[in-house]
Amino acid sequence: MCQPPLAPAATDPNMARMGWLWLWLGWMWTAAAQQISAAPPPEPVGVELPLPPEGWTTVQATYLELHGPPQRMELLLRLSRHGSEVLPELAEALDVPIGRTIHVYVADSDERFRTLQPGTAPTWADATAYPSLGAVFLRDPRVRVAVDEPLEQVFDHELVHVLLGRAFAPRRPPAWLQEGVAQILAHQTDPTTISRTLSSASARGTLPTLRALEAGFPHDPMRARAAYAQSADFVQYLMVEHGEQVVPQLVRHAVGGADLRGAVQRATDQSLDDVEAAWRSRWTQRTGMAAAVLGSIGEWVFGLGAVALLVGGVMRRRRFRRRLQEMEEEEALVDALVEQMRRRRTQTSPPP
Repeated sequence: MCQPPLAPAATDPNMARMGWLWLWLGWMWTAAAQQISAAPPPEPVGVELPLPPEGWTTVQATYLELHGPPQRMELLLRLSRHGSEVLPELAEALDVPIGRTIHVYVADSDERFRTLQPGTAPTWADATAYPSLGAVFLRDPRVRVAVDEPLEQVFDHELVHVLLGRAFAPRRPPAWLQEGVAQILAHQTDPTTISRTLSSASARGTLPTLRALEAGFPHDPMRARAAYAQSADFVQYLMVEHGEQVVPQLVRHAVGGADLRGAVQRATDQSLDDVEAAWRSRWTQRTGMAAAVLGSIGEWVFGLGAVALLVGGVMRRRRFRRRLQEMEEEEALVDALVEQMRRRRTQTSPPP
């Protein structure tokens, strides 16, 4: 059974109350949220594309080769058509070349999904991508666990990883950039979930800096989920404030040799620190407003709790007094019976 995390220690009672409320709200949505995607695992050096398992079939498509069991031909054809249509659109949105053929492996079991990997995939990964190899590994929908997201969306997400990874090679794209862009282009963003996630993280003071998210995401599930939401929201913020071309411009400058901060400066005419500060202030303001509302709610909840305790105490005292009275009445009844029995024995006893 899931347990909400322990509230952090706080000397201010109001802060302690707020901590409990925020943690409870964060736990409630986290327990109901969908599984997050896996970031591209570290690419192995000196490995080649894995050969399709014996008995598998291959579907040739534009830009793609899909490998899978022959009994899943319908799925392979569906993915091949989808990939051939969406891949040019993704490349155009990023203004990057597609490059050589991308090989897609559709695994029909968890064991197959893991043994085919040229590297080590996270235990919870639903799909993986290896840009330098041009390989994507997907789980067959029949072996995906507790997810209702269409496989096509997962496929789009991994294709973005391949495109960005190839464009940045031999460097790796910043984790917040590739994950934010992948979620947006794969239409995996939910404003309500992102708002709840970032509000909760901001209230707890656990929103990391973008610099901390350049190399990778935290291993802690709650912090990792916040990092994914933060990446998607920040990239979306860039597009709203600086136009839809800001992402391909940023990528173009970074691929051209500029470091990340230089690329952001050229694409936005602002420093990354200033852009991040402006984005972060939005969540600070929202958190302050939510804190005021929840503070009132918290006072009401705890006040109601105090009333409940008071009422409960009165009721317990009344029950105690009533029980004492009942016990006294029972004792009086027992005394009366004993006295009555004594009198009967006296009356029926023979004279000496």
